[in-house]
Amino acid sequence: MTQDLPAAALARRALLRAAPLVMLGTVPAALAQAEAVPVRFAYNPSAPIGTYIAAIGIDAFTREGIRLDTQRFSEPAAALDAIASRQVQLGGIGFAGALQAISLGQKLRMIAAFEYTFTDTSGHPWEAVFMIARKDAAVRSVKDLKGKKVAILGVSSTWYLALRDRLRDAGVDVRDITFLSMPYTQMAGALTLGQVDVATITSTEYVRLGQRLPVDVVMTGSQLTGLKLDLTQVIVARHDWLQENQPLAVRFLKAMLRTRAFMRQDIAANDGATIKRFIREQLKFDDLLTDTFYRYRAGYAGRELAFVNDLDVPRHVVDVYARTLEGAGLLRGAKPAGFDQAVDLAYLKRAHAELGLRWDDAKTLD
Repeated sequence: MTQDLPAAALARRALLRAAPLVMLGTVPAALAQAEAVPVRFAYNPSAPIGTYIAAIGIDAFTREGIRLDTQRFSEPAAALDAIASRQVQLGGIGFAGALQAISLGQKLRMIAAFEYTFTDTSGHPWEAVFMIARKDAAVRSVKDLKGKKVAILGVSSTWYLALRDRLRDAGVDVRDITFLSMPYTQMAGALTLGQVDVATITSTEYVRLGQRLPVDVVMTGSQLTGLKLDLTQVIVARHDWLQENQPLAVRFLKAMLRTRAFMRQDIAANDGATIKRFIREQLKFDDLLTDTFYRYRAGYAGRELAFVNDLDVPRHVVDVYARTLEGAGLLRGAKPAGFDQAVDLAYLKRAHAELGLRWDDAKTLD
């Protein structure tokens, strides 16, 4: 019970609960008192997202009148099908898979970024994924993948499609490689048992595996995509659902923006101590993995703003992935979706405006 907590703990709780509201205005009293609206959200727990973890930690969605019902999917295609069939309303989806689905005619829209990958101005890489190989597999570059077995999240995953581009650049036929789809959390075991030689694996699983098996880094995620700032996942919803539920979509994005503001404040003032606590509690990580996840993924909030508006989806990234999908022959002859067909930033811009945040149209990734 609350009355049994020490005074210091109560003070910390009050500060934590108030922080995102103080920074970006207050939630209207009527909304706070209203019954929360249920929203089913597709999420891949094997590729955890720092913003989602922090949002759950500070009850960001509840504070916007949303009762988030998280549905877990390990494969992007399954999550996309769930959104298309109305099983869920929104989802965090790999960028390439989302663009492919839209290009093939699914009436979906990307409305915000969910996670970025980039190298900041200090030279620190904030990488979501590494392509690693067992040391005894002697894989030093993509040219060495011929005849190897490679673990991927799925054939619609961002990293698989980016790897196809790099293979084509290196003159390697994808038919000379055996690709095995599996969740990120199973890749370390597959490498250890010799079931695969190479894996496109999350940074956390890479560090965990490196404690017991010698591995080589073949490429980073940024090297795979060749983008200055990449989107590993985006928030996706049906176009008709968005039109019918505009205020709810905006509230969802406001919860994410409030969370990002909280993360930037915690990083600046506390070296991310609260974010790290959320990671440890929700992911059940030990101190090493908590620090690793923070160092690679959750600690970048705010540093990406030199490139984009908060949670923006850059036009340039859409163009690059459109060429990737078309070049890989994955659109079945369809024309790749352009930015205006794939992305609708109206909800994100409205969320910015309602929170008093400035949107800068001059920010680009040329």
